Formats: sequence, structure tokens, C-alpha cells
Amino acid sequence: MRVAIILILGLFTLTACASQATFGDAITQGEPTAIPTPVVPSKPVYQVERGKIVYERRFFGRISPLITEEIAFAIDGRVLEVFVEAGADVTQGDVLARLNTAGWENQLLDAEEELAIATSILESADSKARYDSQRAALALEMAQLKLDHAIAQASESPTSDDELEINLLTLERDLAQVAVDELTSGVDPQLRFDVARAQKRVDEIKATIAKADLVAPMSGRLVNFAPDPGEPILSYEPVGLVADLSVLEVTDEMNPEDLTELSEGMPLLIKRAALPGNVYSGLIASLPSPYGLATDDLVHVSFDEQPPPDEFDVGDRMNFTVVIEERDDVLWLPQSAIRQFSGRNFIVVQNEGLQQRVDVRLGLEGDGRVEILEGADEGQTVIGP
Repeated sequence: MRVAIILILGLFTLTACASQATFGDAITQGEPTAIPTPVVPSKPVYQVERGKIVYERRFFGRISPLITEEIAFAIDGRVLEVFVEAGADVTQGDVLARLNTAGWENQLLDAEEELAIATSILESADSKARYDSQRAALALEMAQLKLDHAIAQASESPTSDDELEINLLTLERDLAQVAVDELTSGVDPQLRFDVARAQKRVDEIKATIAKADLVAPMSGRLVNFAPDPGEPILSYEPVGLVADLSVLEVTDEMNPEDLTELSEGMPLLIKRAALPGNVYSGLIASLPSPYGLATDDLVHVSFDEQPPPDEFDVGDRMNFTVVIEERDDVLWLPQSAIRQFSGRNFIVVQNEGLQQRVDVRLGLEGDGRVEILEGADEGQTVIGP
């Protein structure tokens, strides 16, 4: 039994040796296993330098036309025809769309008929008054002739019959004069009022029908235009916008924290947000109240020189970079050289092989640089974190 066990153990030993020999070189007996030496990372080293720090901010906005005007019908109605589409270039006065005016045209026919009747009645009255006036004038003239003749025929000492004749003829002449005076006032004023009222109604309906045409208020491009045939329309509710694309700007809506850093007139650079392209100079034209004089809630950025036609489309996304502040000839370090602990700002200064923590007072930050106001001297070596 003991012999069998010894044989089995010997067999296992031979098998293990054979197995080891099949995987690479044999391990030398007594040779220690290699353990990788840990790599100690080197810390970055900086020099306190003197130079320029620029603090700038980048914002994003959209291309917008500076001059725009909303388009709206002047009356309620339902769209009959649309003659242009959004994106079309239009000229001031072009008819863009038209409302259905069938109902107003029926009212116009009725009003014109009423005007014709009132006019006819007035003309008849005028004609009658003219003839009556002529007859009254002739009757007055005849009465005066009779009176003059009776006076001429009377004796130097008129008889009672002569006096009666003269008196009667005088009264006849006076009555003729009254008739003339009555007719000089013309026809009944109500008839003229009826004609004026009917004419006013006709003019009002014609003016309303004329307002059924939607006319371009200015020359430019229809940035948007939405009326559809059959659609009900409310007066003065915008249905589109026409823009003068010869003068463009960039607009942006900012939060109050950003607005406090800006002021009107600040210079800046403008370029596309996504694609490379030309860089344009400009300035902040206006800021919303209470930060500036804009009449809306947007920041308005103007180009110093307008871009070429068709360079941008309305709505293109742009960025503009504003230099908020810059300082020359100041001490600075990279932001990565500054350490913080418990509200302290400090750096680690290398001095003759020794490292020393030094508190620093910081100033302007920008473009990865931090101004050192106190705590460091030019040329000092600083060990980074």
C-alpha cells in the first residue's frame, strides 16, 4: 500500500514538470518574481509671468432683420385668394391676399340704390324749386308793372278809387316779393341730408371692400406668411412678417446675470456658431431695460459693415464674443496653478529645493490666466497640484 502511494506521487511530480516545460522558459529556482515599480507622476511646474489678461464672454444669438413690419388685414373676413408664399420678395403696395367681399358687395348694391333714390328726389325738388322761383320772379315783376302803371294813371289828387287800386296793387307786389323770398331758401334741407347720408354709406362700404386686399406695407421678403383660402381672419391679427434683409443684426435673450456685465456700445466679433466662415466686427446696439434702451427683451447686436447679400438667412445661429475687461502688464499664472482650501487661494512655491505654501490674492481671470495681485513675484517657480 505504501509503495503504491509513493508511485502515484512520483507520477504527479513528473506530470507537473512536464506541464511546466510546455509554457515558455522554466522559472529559475531561487529567482524572485519581478514586481513593477510604481510610477510617481511628476507635478506640473509654472513660472509667474507678466503680461496681458483678457476677460471675454461668448454668447449665442440668431440673425434677425433690423427693419420688419407685421402684416394684418384691416377688417374681419374669410380668405378668398392668396397670391404669394412665404419667402417671396415683395414690393410695397403689392396685393398679397384678398378676403371674400360678396356680402359687402351686396350691401353696396343696396346702398347705391338708396343713394340713387335720394338723389332723384332731391333733383326733382331742385327742379321744381327752380321753376317756382322763376314764376315767382315773373309774378313780382308783373305786380310791380301794374303798380307803377296805376300810380302813373292816378290824377294829381287821387280819388278814393285810385288810392284803392294803388293799395291793392302794392299788396299784390308785396305778396309776390314774399313768394320770391320763400323760394330763395331752396329745397327742404332734409332731402339734401338724405342724399349725403346715402353717399356716406356707399363710400364706407367701398372703403371696406378696398380693405379686403392685404397689401405689402414695405418692400422686402416675406419671412413668414400663413393665411390659407377659406380661413377666417380677425382684423389686425398678424398673418405674416415682411423684412428688409439689407440690414441685419444678431439678437439674443440673456439672463440678468449676463446683462450686468454688458453695456451698450461694447465692441465685439461675430461669426457663425457651427460652421467656419467670415468674422465680422460689431457692437452692442441696445440692451433691454433697465440695462439699456431697447424696447423689447432682447440684446441687439449690430454689424459694423453689413454682410454681403444672402450671406446669412434669418434665424441662422451665430456667436458673438465680447471683451468685458483687459489688463496689461500684470502678474499671472494659469488657473491650474491655483489651489483652494477652506476658502483660501494659495500656491506652492519652489524655493531652493523647498516647497512652501503662499496665500495669494487674485484679480481678473480670462483665457485660462489668473491675475496675481498679492503673494507672488515675477519669475517664481510654482508647483501645480
